[in-house]
Amino acid sequence: MKMKKILSIIVTAVMLITSVSITAFITTADTALSFNSKWGFGSSVYSALDIDQPIAGLGYYIFIQNYDEYKTLEGKGFVNGYNKSFFNQNDLLVNWLVSYSGKRGGYENPTIIKGSDRILKFNYKYNMSAISLSQDTYEVNYIELKKSEASGVDFSKIKVNVTLDYSNATSNSEPNTTPDKNVTLKMVNILNYANKLETGDSFNLNYNIGKSKNFYFVIKNYKDYTACGFTSKKAEFFKDNILLVNCIYGNKYTCHSFVNKGIVKNFDNTLVMSYNSVWKFPKTKTARHITDIIELKKSEVKNVDFSKLTVFKRNNFDYSTWSPGLVVPSDADTYKNLKMTYVDVSSVIKGNIKAIKKTQVKKLKVKPIKKKQLKVSWKNIKGVKYEVKYSLKKGMKNAKVKKNIKKNKVTLKRLKSGKRYYIKVRAYKKIGNKTYKGKWSKKVSKKVK
Repeated sequence: MKMKKILSIIVTAVMLITSVSITAFITTADTALSFNSKWGFGSSVYSALDIDQPIAGLGYYIFIQNYDEYKTLEGKGFVNGYNKSFFNQNDLLVNWLVSYSGKRGGYENPTIIKGSDRILKFNYKYNMSAISLSQDTYEVNYIELKKSEASGVDFSKIKVNVTLDYSNATSNSEPNTTPDKNVTLKMVNILNYANKLETGDSFNLNYNIGKSKNFYFVIKNYKDYTACGFTSKKAEFFKDNILLVNCIYGNKYTCHSFVNKGIVKNFDNTLVMSYNSVWKFPKTKTARHITDIIELKKSEVKNVDFSKLTVFKRNNFDYSTWSPGLVVPSDADTYKNLKMTYVDVSSVIKGNIKAIKKTQVKKLKVKPIKKKQLKVSWKNIKGVKYEVKYSLKKGMKNAKVKKNIKKNKVTLKRLKSGKRYYIKVRAYKKIGNKTYKGKWSKKVSKKVK
């Protein structure tokens, strides 16, 4: 009997090991996906975003999994031709593929492999028809994927390999070097986002953090969100999303329009974005900041380095508002790469909480005025409220507290005539949903009239 039990245990163990091995083999194997492919032509995405910079050798892509995302991107001119019912069972991935400078040809439909790393690998063939000097153009590949097959794929990055076929190519002049046979495109991801623009004199998070003209910060949790003074979002929002807040210095003209043209996740895991602005004459008294509050999905930006951000801004002026005698500004119709300063908002909040806790009211003065009244004053501290504690006992037993004092002075009334009161003051500040208090001042005593 013992031998049978031992044999049974051995057989069970072998079966388990075999099952695990088979499962591991299945989950680590690459899988070819079925798909429907459509083609079109288009300019580079960077051009569509008004981002003027060298882009040769780059490809672009975007992943769309629901109709709301699609409509947003359709409005930006990136995609078109799909209806709401399509996204019930399908996802859409759009590749902008460069036709290389100095080469002309056409792409064949790719094979698409879902790798064991959950990343899609596209293998294209580029049939060369001519070798000549020409500008980069882009062929747009609309790839329709079934949701059931695309499930589990990491769409934050894709891999694209291109085999160049010169077998039917003609040339005006032979290339100086051996033609490329295989090319790996660096693919840049266009991000889905929602944003809200606000205009203000300055956006300071209640802490005056905007020390530079153009700055930005990232909010990753509800605690920091409420600490910054925001109120519209719920804690649930931050399970799947983050906020990128850009504070961009305008100019001393009236803002007619300010449009976020789009956001690209670069191949170096940094973000690149562009704004188009239109300004009216004449000048205003003060320059204003434009605040752009951008909602991003955590799944799309999980590897992004937020300490770096590239922002381009195009200034346009509405010359219909121009009148004789007005000088056209030097930055009219210009295109700028803005210098953006990163603010670590979590550190700022922690620093301000620490500063509040260390704060102690100084120069406390108490003066008897009318009968049964004491005037209390102290040195002002910017951006806080105060509470005053007063008692007939030196040890502050049975003390009364007067709160929500906004100025650096208060009058205590209905006191006991002829009695000596002991008084102290401290500052406090509400940050988010929590109130932080400073240290009590030194006690001062004074006799009431």
